[in-house]
Amino acid sequence: VDNVQKSDGRGQSVRAPLMSNLAVGKKFRRKGLAEDLVQAAELLARKEWGFEEVYLYVEKSNTSAVKLYKKLGYRTVWEDDKAKTLIPTEGGQLKTAPTA
Repeated sequence: VDNVQKSDGRGQSVRAPLMSNLAVGKKFRRKGLAEDLVQAAELLARKEWGFEEVYLYVEKSNTSAVKLYKKLGYRTVWEDDKAKTLIPTEGGQLKTAPTA
């Protein structure tokens, strides 16, 4: 649960469940696991925590994830053109880069 910006990302925020960094290993993809994980998180948020909405962050370049979330009824509320992502370097460090 986090403070999530409403609408244009600059206005009022709301305290709500926020999904981030959902990942399924390559050899386990295309088996419905991601959909099951999202639905389990939604159920937890509704039944255990009492929330009616769940928010998520996803990079536009992750087209498979975007397609899944749209299939499950999620919609774009706002986009952050200044968002950064962490990328591992060969030396094991992390660097930031713009998201796509």
